[in-house]
Amino acid sequence: MENYSVLMTIYKNDNPKYVEAAIDSMLNQTVRTNDFVIICDGALTSTLDKLIEQYVVENKKLFHIVHLKENAGLGAALRKGVPLCKNEYIARMDDDDIADKRRCELELKKFENQPELSIVGSYMNEFEHDINIPIRVKKVPQTYGEVLYFSKRRNPFNHSTVMFKKDDVIAAGNYRRMRTNQDVELWVRMLNCGYFGENITIPLVNFRFDKSTYDRRKDWKNIILLIKVWHVFYLKKYCSFFDFFYVLFMQLAIYVMPAKVVRWCYDHLR
Repeated sequence: MENYSVLMTIYKNDNPKYVEAAIDSMLNQTVRTNDFVIICDGALTSTLDKLIEQYVVENKKLFHIVHLKENAGLGAALRKGVPLCKNEYIARMDDDDIADKRRCELELKKFENQPELSIVGSYMNEFEHDINIPIRVKKVPQTYGEVLYFSKRRNPFNHSTVMFKKDDVIAAGNYRRMRTNQDVELWVRMLNCGYFGENITIPLVNFRFDKSTYDRRKDWKNIILLIKVWHVFYLKKYCSFFDFFYVLFMQLAIYVMPAKVVRWCYDHLR
């Protein structure tokens, strides 16, 4: 089975316990990585610095730590990290999620069975307090045709579940320097360039979903950026006017709705 790299970014406001759980979940995979790249997006706290240093000491030659002088945002940090990964397959991982131990093995098998794929993701469990008690399963389309159709209006991949081919991502232009929505912008750009992607219909990552997640969904800057992303898709004729209008309407509705209503919609309508 092919070797793969893990790509993670860390920011000063991250909870060290969450970061530790995320890293451990990727180190405990049934198929272990030989290349773990961490981009430190600006100066970190002393606690986070000590935590990372401990992993470096305990895992000789496994970790590649890059420190950005200033906080540049997730898109810019990932753009920096992709070329630094030494393997063709790169597993993205968020610094506060927890991966199932079979995640990378199953994704590598998917690539092995379908070498035409450039992106492989999966379902994920969302949890608030206890990883063993998920509040919902976030499903995404399975086949390439379903992914293509779904991507006209919504993100077809769960970002922290994705494994992708390094050369294909770079050939498509890599991540843009965007603080939010950098993932869907990349996926749609790749699909529009003729690259293929599919999802595994098993939750392979546990996503930490708390009050701040709802706040981010309602943040005006994030909403405007997402609308701008879809407007570009429309101008490039990737999606129709009705697709763009659907995104516009839904995002504005999320902004004006009370947080409790937004949560109810996430729990019952997604």
